Amino acid sequence: MTNQLTDWVIEKIKNEYPDDIALLIGIKGHSTDDDNHGECFDYFVPATKRGEELAETFIIDGVGHDLYPRSWERLQDSVNFDDMAIVLGNAKVLYARSEEDEARFLTMQAQFFKNLSDPEFTLKKALQRLDQAKNLFLEICFEKRNYRVKMLSAGIQQLLSQAVAFVNGTFAEDPLFSETQAYDPCPESRIYSCPDLAEYPNRFFLLGRRLLKENEAGAVRETARELIETTVEFLEEKKTAIPVFAAEEDTAAAPDFAAFASWYQELSLTFRRIRHFSGKGMAEQAFCDAAYLQSELLFVAKTYGTAEYSLLDAFEPENLLHLKRRTDRIESEIRDILADHGISINEYDSLQAFCDAKAGKGQESRGRM
Repeated sequence: MTNQLTDWVIEKIKNEYPDDIALLIGIKGHSTDDDNHGECFDYFVPATKRGEELAETFIIDGVGHDLYPRSWERLQDSVNFDDMAIVLGNAKVLYARSEEDEARFLTMQAQFFKNLSDPEFTLKKALQRLDQAKNLFLEICFEKRNYRVKMLSAGIQQLLSQAVAFVNGTFAEDPLFSETQAYDPCPESRIYSCPDLAEYPNRFFLLGRRLLKENEAGAVRETARELIETTVEFLEEKKTAIPVFAAEEDTAAAPDFAAFASWYQELSLTFRRIRHFSGKGMAEQAFCDAAYLQSELLFVAKTYGTAEYSLLDAFEPENLLHLKRRTDRIESEIRDILADHGISINEYDSLQAFCDAKAGKGQESRGRM
């Protein structure tokens, strides 16, 4: 049936769309139960708007077929890993309108495999898939219906499986839930497997199997969270082995402490306000400023290489003394860091001292060294 069906489409193209169809493409490893689905044809590349009329869906002996158009632009998305990888990775040309059309396709396919072998490129795409999985997890957090949570969890595992496959220099289309599935050597099942997967996150398949078994929304949600967490750790380790990502870490390790001082001088009022509100028992106002300062402290940890200070852990609405003490300690440590790096803080004892300094007389900035 496969050859007959392929011949039927090619004849139809030659007789009815000779100038409108650039390519007919088959996909290896896209079949179930030896039905050869995808190998007789998967998609065609239209050369004109009229060529899209070739599209047709039908069923033969229980096997569904979808003869659909895929534009050159969409194929470029696959080259860039922004659309299905298998349409290039496992593709074979069944018909070409011209040598130029076939050469164009083969050039795109070659670039796809070049990208697949580039660790920097694949890690960037893996991190994109990870971000998409995190966004999908947000939907799970607000969904209570079990069947929808299960559906969303499959989407998360699909994105994570693709991310893991990319950094292995290969690709996966469907979510991978177990070693048995992932490493299935049968070439006909390539769309459901990833036989070239050499490395994967800790407990990746253990959690994948659990994801299959869980039916209660809360348990599925927790398993999906753990899968994202272990994939984050896996990809973070990969970043250290790639020069461009290691260089980013090196940049962060050489902070501009003069800029850090400017940050502190701007935020010093927030430290002061937290102390004031804490001393007055004004929990709401203290929390607002503490939450803002906490976000800024995370920023300085990443930008200037400080410790990741925990401020909000000390917030207790009924006892703000702990927050005040934590605020004092963090501010003191930040001032010490600046002093240790020879950075003066631009501060004055009074408004008069400031005015005198600006007028060129009296006290200069009493920065600590």
